[in-house]
Formats: sequence, structure tokens, C-alpha cells
Amino acid sequence: MTAATEVAENAVTPDPPPPPAAGDAGLEFARTVDRRLVHRAAVSEVLVTDLRRDGDAFLAGAQLPLSHGYFGDHLRRPATFDFLLLLEAARQACTAAGHLYYGVSRDTVHLVNGLSVRITDQDALEAGTRPGELVLAGSAVRDEGTDARLRGLRFDVTASLAGRQAARIGIDTSTVVDEDYRRLRFFQRRSAPPVTEDLDTTATGRPADPAAVGRANPLNVVLGEPEHAAGGTLSAPVEPRWENRSLFDHTYDHIPAMVLVEAARQLTHLAGVPVAAPVTACTARFTRFVELDSSVTVTTRTARPGAAGPAPDGLLVEFWQNGATVAETDLRFGPAAGEEEA
Repeated sequence: MTAATEVAENAVTPDPPPPPAAGDAGLEFARTVDRRLVHRAAVSEVLVTDLRRDGDAFLAGAQLPLSHGYFGDHLRRPATFDFLLLLEAARQACTAAGHLYYGVSRDTVHLVNGLSVRITDQDALEAGTRPGELVLAGSAVRDEGTDARLRGLRFDVTASLAGRQAARIGIDTSTVVDEDYRRLRFFQRRSAPPVTEDLDTTATGRPADPAAVGRANPLNVVLGEPEHAAGGTLSAPVEPRWENRSLFDHTYDHIPAMVLVEAARQLTHLAGVPVAAPVTACTARFTRFVELDSSVTVTTRTARPGAAGPAPDGLLVEFWQNGATVAETDLRFGPAAGEEEA
């Protein structure tokens, strides 16, 4: 089994209390659910506020912050809720639903094999003067072995804001109990993997220019200095800052899926996509763990446009480590605010 993962912090812990039971009232946005249900260490990083069973499906509420050190650090104007913020809210809701409704034990890690996001109403994501109240309607398909043992869940989620459907999100996961996960990692590497808390917290090289990748805070830059290769392709080393507690909320033994998607987006901006252009669609596939102790490079598979040519509306990028492809991401963009669609 090979995949990028979201590892539970404090995987074996007493069961947290369940969220409020379903009732006639709508979803609540007054407080967050127990952080352990969504595999977060910091309460401040929990987005989900309510979770309820809806027949074979589930409903969840999540509050989207107007100001966040990572999810809100963008150069787009007017300010909009970022597609990765919606994806993180959906990931948290699916993780909690897996534990509460679909038989995933609490000592389980979730292996993210693939994900997709399609923005259905970009205007619905424009931020106002109050935090967004995101409603997530989800369902899951169980992946079971011949022994009926749960091997994973495939989630389909619709995200709505103020009564308007804003996005469709899919997350394909495998599930492995903590003890088996540790054995798997040792078997694949023939050694115990290093973890983020033991690594140097400074960047390993010269980072990319924050403004060029659509960021204001250098801490949120996850790429090193880019290089142009033969054929017009563009590559950059993936070098996130381990002390960024939004990207690395707890201890990891690999670079997680969400960081790789951010790295892919930053490379597309370096390749010519305007930083003001919003993501309209994203698909990603993760085939191997991205190790912390070996260099990883993200590269475009299509040629970078010339200086006088039009900027691309999307790019397919690949991640390489130790001579093998470990992940690939396809990002599509819409026009920046004030621009006309071609």
C-alpha cells in the first residue's frame, strides 16, 4: 500500500464525546467539535463545528475564518475563501464521519490516495464581513476486503455557502490501524522514518519569491528557487517550513497531501498563471509516501509559455523523489477578478 497520509495525532486516546445529536434545528456554528475527531493537535486549526447523521449520509457545519495565517494569506482581491480551505474543511468532516458513522476505529490513520475539487460557483466564495458558515453534505462508499474488513472509504461531498452550492469535493482514502501503519512504513523504507519535530525548522535552500507564488508571508512558501529545464518545463524543489503549524499541525513522518497540492499551485504561478487567478478545479493522485529525508521535485509536464504568449489556464504537474513519480496534480484556473473569460 502506498499513499500520502494524514496521520492522527495521539492516535490511541480515550474516545472524545460525540458532537451534538441531530435534531430539528439546523447545523450549529457556535463551537468546534473535539479536535481528536478531525486529527488536529490545535483547537485553533479545527474548522468543523457540527456533524450529524443523515440516513446513510452525513451533514457537517464548518466555520471559515476571515483571517488565517495560512488559508487567508493570498494576494487575490477581492478576498475569497480559498479552495484549499474548503478541501481542509471537507477532509476534517470526512475524517470525523469515518470515526462516528462508518466504522473507522480511533487508532486508525487515513491514507489519502486521491482527491478532487470542482468549484461550481466562484462568486459564492467571496468573503464578506463575517466568517463563512459552510454546509457540507457528504456520503461514503466502503471499500472492504474479501473478509469484510474495512480497507478504505471514498467520500463525495457537496459544499454550500449561504444556500449556494460552491463546490463538489471527492476524497479517496485507505485506512490502516496505527500499529500496522508503523510496520508498513518500516517495511517500505527498511528503517524508521524521521519525523518533522526532529528536523531543522529552517528552510533548506533559497525559497521562491513569496509574491511570485501568490503569498505575502514567506512562511507559507513551500518551494525552493525554480529552475527552467530543456523543453521549456519548470521545476522546483519542495521545501516547506516545518514550523508552519497550519501545514504541520502535529508530527508527520512524510510530506502530507495538502502540502503537495499547495506546492503544485505555487509552481503553476511560477509557470505563468496569474496569482490573482482562482483555482476552479483540482485533481490529485498520490502513489507513494513523500519522504522527509530525501529531496523531492515538482515539475510541469507541459511547456511554459513564452514571455509574449498567453498564460496557461491550468497545468499538470508531477512530483519526483528518488527517481520515481510519487504524486501528480492537475490544476485549472478561472480569470482573475475584473478579467473577461476568453
